[in-house]
Amino acid sequence: MMLRRILLLIVGLAVLAVPALAQSKSPLPIEGKTSLFQRVLIRERIEARAEPESETPGQALSPLQVFFVYDRNGEWMQIGADDQGEDLLWIPETAAVAWNQNIVATLEGSDNVGRVLFFNDIDPIYDIIESENPASLAKDARDEALAAEQGGEPSETVIALGPRETIDQRQNLYVMPILSTEEAVFDIGPFVNLLHVAVASANAPNLPAPSVSQAPGDLKTAVVFVVDTTISMEPYIRATRDALQEVYREIDGSDATGAVSFGLVGYRDNLQAAPELGYDVQTFVDLNKGLDVQNFLGGIDAMEEAESSSKNFREDSYRGIEHALEDMDWSEFGGRFIVLVTDAGPREFDDEYSSTGLSAESLNRIVRERIGGAMAVMHLRTQRGAKDHPSAEAAYKQLTAFPNSAPLYFPIQNGDPGVYTETARKLGQIVAQQTSAYRRSGGDDVLNEDAIVEEGDGQFAGLNTASRTMQLAYLGRTEGARAPDLFEAYVADRDYDRTGLKPLSIRLLISKADLSNLEEALRIIVDQAERNVVNPDQFFAQVLGVAADMSRRPDQVSRQSDPSLAEAVALDEYLSDLPYKSQIMAITEDDWVRLPISEQQTIVNGLYDKIERYRRYNESTDQWVDYLGAGPQAGNLLYPMLLDDLP
Repeated sequence: MMLRRILLLIVGLAVLAVPALAQSKSPLPIEGKTSLFQRVLIRERIEARAEPESETPGQALSPLQVFFVYDRNGEWMQIGADDQGEDLLWIPETAAVAWNQNIVATLEGSDNVGRVLFFNDIDPIYDIIESENPASLAKDARDEALAAEQGGEPSETVIALGPRETIDQRQNLYVMPILSTEEAVFDIGPFVNLLHVAVASANAPNLPAPSVSQAPGDLKTAVVFVVDTTISMEPYIRATRDALQEVYREIDGSDATGAVSFGLVGYRDNLQAAPELGYDVQTFVDLNKGLDVQNFLGGIDAMEEAESSSKNFREDSYRGIEHALEDMDWSEFGGRFIVLVTDAGPREFDDEYSSTGLSAESLNRIVRERIGGAMAVMHLRTQRGAKDHPSAEAAYKQLTAFPNSAPLYFPIQNGDPGVYTETARKLGQIVAQQTSAYRRSGGDDVLNEDAIVEEGDGQFAGLNTASRTMQLAYLGRTEGARAPDLFEAYVADRDYDRTGLKPLSIRLLISKADLSNLEEALRIIVDQAERNVVNPDQFFAQVLGVAADMSRRPDQVSRQSDPSLAEAVALDEYLSDLPYKSQIMAITEDDWVRLPISEQQTIVNGLYDKIERYRRYNESTDQWVDYLGAGPQAGNLLYPMLLDDLP
């Protein structure tokens, strides 16, 4: 987390620095700031003018476009696309809204949180969070809004409700630029961020409607079992066969017939560690064939345990998961699960035999961002691996984390094959039953907010939540779910009923160029870290050097004695207004030098992990979308990257 805002803003937001003296005109500074410019978001499609109040139409501007402000003249403002003072235009003040941050909020679709409440003022939110029963007051507000939505009297406080189904960010961007923020605290619980947001969607006039290729009731679900096939796994391979054969039998003749596919991947270990294993990963049943029970049984009958041992107890399970992610065709399935079956801990990103170079957190993020899927782990806790269990459990819980839900981690005590068989069967049954219920109702059941219940302590509660959450996402894609017709509102980033849950995620709209520059910056930094591992004072100097080299205005790098990292690159003013802060922002060179080498190395290892994550984001071509309707050129494509993905 050390360089979280620093590096991103160096490479992606360097345009915010003080302009060069050679420019003929500079943007207006933000009031009270010396190094930040005023920026605005276009509210709706308009035609700019060459001069204020000119009758001659000019350049067409699209919603969500960002501009710098150069001048104000009564009811008009002069804007430019960058800070170079060129190609300036005039627009009415009412056509744009101030936006001096570049982070946005997006709805985090989830089955166990209610529809998001958008308020016309911040005071009603304070009334709710400071009450003894926020859930009750929130229900009253939501009931008023629902009544208004159905043609009744408008609510006095709620402008609109977020959709129950999930909006597909690739089809129908729904981002909320954060205009300002306040931190508050529930009278009965945790801190909460109250956000003043601009609800800006690609549903603006003249933008094409999303394409829909599937009917809402045609949901299919895919479950890929990724099975450890090293020595000692033969009983579990057979148990998987028995469990899923029974699930197929129950599916036959139900509403889920032909709609649930079980894929099968076997993995062993990195062949560089143990060449005699035969293969590192192999597909035995793909998702097309997995719709038929005989195909699945034939594939698993061909799966055998290895005849030789791995190098050590850990195995490269992440390679198996990544193979399932990339080798399977997930496109026809709305429900998407990857289930890891293993008795060993994974090779984490800092293991010399990790073929992915990814951490559990990174792999979890990639699966969720790439296919909107969930991962489950059946951890066979055999006596042979007792020493490995604590670290393996920690990694696999992080790997299977799912928003607003319990991790999909299933410990099989003593590695009991019978318990494993029952657990695998139950998992398959739940997925099939959820799919059957959805198809039977055409998706209506999942839209029923009265069906939202607490997860409870049941072992499979998280699986139910994940399944229904993916159904909401599928329904949003197939029905073209759209944002409410509003622009500015106030919203809380926590659920009022279950304050530990968050209905919003915080993201950064980042371009391919910015992501590539960010990855390059991290590579430079980790290289310098390796060269200066015994000279930490020199390492920090190299970080500052990279900041100056990559900034278009190196003269703004701080010259004061022992600056913080933020001050060193003249970004402390910007960072002071961000609603989500990193405690590492204030670290100085003296702080860094005092850190033990082990802690410094932990930070550097984290940067390696981020590099791998960025590389995969960059390669995911279907994730990059022309959200602003500016054209399909690579420079116009953006990715809504989670703020936690920053270094």
